[in-house]
Amino acid sequence: MTHLDESTWVGLTDVRSAAMLSHMEATSVIAEARMRARNQMTLPEPVVKAAGIVEGDRFVVEVTPGDPDTLRLHRVRPSYAGALRDVLGHATEFLEAERRTWE
Repeated sequence: MTHLDESTWVGLTDVRSAAMLSHMEATSVIAEARMRARNQMTLPEPVVKAAGIVEGDRFVVEVTPGDPDTLRLHRVRPSYAGALRDVLGHATEFLEAERRTWE
């Protein structure tokens, strides 16, 4: 893993396709945050804007033993309802057909 010194943290961006993630701006951002009392960390405004984060968003924080200096935030969807509608069709019909195969 390449270490980034402080001179690369401010204003570091690279252009990406806007279609990559519709909720994000078309830039990558690296910014510094500091741990405060009671394990609280404020995400820098450029990160919030680039990721399309809004108040109430929830995250899972991941740290692995092999790289304890790297934390990853995974946004948790508020609901997965309807996420597979295009794949499975109407849920009731799918479940009824699936259950018939069990008999």
